[in-house]
Amino acid sequence: MKHLFTLLCCMVAVLPLHAEDKRAKEEYKGAHISFVQSECDFGEVSRKSEDKRCSFQFVNDGTEPLVVLSATTTCSCLKAEFSRKPVAVGEYGMIHLILESKKVDKGIFRRIVQIRSNSVGGTEILTIKGIAKD
Repeated sequence: MKHLFTLLCCMVAVLPLHAEDKRAKEEYKGAHISFVQSECDFGEVSRKSEDKRCSFQFVNDGTEPLVVLSATTTCSCLKAEFSRKPVAVGEYGMIHLILESKKVDKGIFRRIVQIRSNSVGGTEILTIKGIAKD
């Protein structure tokens, strides 16, 4: 009887873990984009310097190929480069952001880029920040 009670307690303890694991798998049915990092800090940037680049790596941790559709920036000082080629399940891709230093207003800056894809997670946000100096 004691062994039966112990077995029953173990089964009850494991059930929530199984249910949580199942939910995580269902959450990513379809393509899903997951960024390694979502923010880049340029630190101090001279407005007279060359353009600054920052790369954001992502993985498709879903169950279908992922396609990045667009990258919408919040100012003309920021450009985005990415491939429209589908990213297979488990594969990595890159989005490159180019900051045109001469177009940034002097002082602290924070810019965002909205990444639209066929990901079940919807729109993702990437951020760059820094301090522009003359």
